[in-house]
Amino acid sequence: MPNIQPNEYTLKGGNITVNYLTSNFLGQPFLSYNDGTQTKEFFGSAIRVAEIGIGTLATVATFMTIDTGGTEFSVLLPVIELADATKTQQFSTDGIVTHFKGPDSFPSTGVRETYEFIPMTGTAGIFRFVFGKPLLSKAG
Repeated sequence: MPNIQPNEYTLKGGNITVNYLTSNFLGQPFLSYNDGTQTKEFFGSAIRVAEIGIGTLATVATFMTIDTGGTEFSVLLPVIELADATKTQQFSTDGIVTHFKGPDSFPSTGVRETYEFIPMTGTAGIFRFVFGKPLLSKAG
């Protein structure tokens, strides 16, 4: 049995749509985020990826200030094995919107982060990068 893990995840839940590639054509992770009011694209170190005991957690900062806090979006991706590279797999998971306070937020004590869990459904599969035909040089 082949052990083929997906490299593309497309998810929707609430008003959020996410497309996550574990590695783009430059070898970096890529995440596109749309919450109905903004569309943002993240790649490389702007995406924090953590392998945790229950799957993979991918996190991006969707709003950030240096003084009053911001918002992050995380998605929990379960371990998925595909039957072959042409197959996709439907799955359900949760997205997590984290609102956090910054150093100048009032009050300065108490709960510093709040979480909003968003049920999401999606498809996992294999994304193939297609490049043009290689140029053949003619030996003279």
